[in-house]
Amino acid sequence: MRNRLTLTAAALTAVAMAAAGCSSEDTTPDGDAIRVTGSSTVEPITSYMANRYDFNVDIDAVGSTDGFDAFCAGDADINDASVAIPGAGAEVDYQQQCADNGVNFVELPIALDAITLVKHRDNDWAQDLTIEQLHDIWAEDSAVSKWSDIDPSWPDEEITLYGRPSGSGTLGVFEQLVLGGDQIRDDYQATDDVQELSGWVADDVNALSFMGIGNYLSTEDPTRSSIDNVLVDGVAPTAGETKNGNYPLSRPLFIYVNEESAERDDVDEFVTTYLDNVEAVLPRVYFYQLPEDEYTDAKQRYEDRVTGADERWQ
Repeated sequence: MRNRLTLTAAALTAVAMAAAGCSSEDTTPDGDAIRVTGSSTVEPITSYMANRYDFNVDIDAVGSTDGFDAFCAGDADINDASVAIPGAGAEVDYQQQCADNGVNFVELPIALDAITLVKHRDNDWAQDLTIEQLHDIWAEDSAVSKWSDIDPSWPDEEITLYGRPSGSGTLGVFEQLVLGGDQIRDDYQATDDVQELSGWVADDVNALSFMGIGNYLSTEDPTRSSIDNVLVDGVAPTAGETKNGNYPLSRPLFIYVNEESAERDDVDEFVTTYLDNVEAVLPRVYFYQLPEDEYTDAKQRYEDRVTGADERWQ
């Protein structure tokens, strides 16, 4: 099952402004909205930036790689991405696709994320899972289907799996870090709507899912009070453990800016505002900050319009 989540940043402005103590007066430039596509994980960050600073932005949260389809076709000004743009050797070489279509892009890291495994709060047995156990739970050819297949002392109940669909950068990173190149099983329920994903887990004591830490922490009550996250190899997905590299499922988050779009005043002002403020904003949307020098580098990279993928993130 796959849901397409389409959000208009302006529709959430009243809520964001109330939280931030802002005026409701729209000070965005006239004309077409800035078009953003891509990651559902990164969407809350970009929405907050657009709402807080009064920019006219339309966000199509369809997943990172589905977003790159539109972005590399020249159909979006910015792509939110929870994975670095795939290049040679990937299933789809989006770097080449952008080049073929004459789309030069500026790659800008903006946050740090921890992919967290999420369970029902009443599940008091699977509180700590190893990467090997997660592999066995999620791999296509695995014989594991019940909790007791992992540990005989655990319930003899089917594990119900939920996650992100094809086209999601979170799914791609999860496959890379947990499955190591093996295929993921195809009998899990998937959605791009992270609030819906949390809701499924909250309704199912045998549920296990994966999502970005910011999506987990921002889940609204009463759903939030019914879910919990899992240690991975004994490590919690906290800010400290993620920043020091101990948490094994961490990854950077990005925005990609079409160089031609950046010539527009509204896009340029939005991206500049984004880079000037995102480090301070991240705690408000429950994501983690990169090292401070990464923001300095990103600002310089954008100011100089350095295009193409940075090898550090590949």
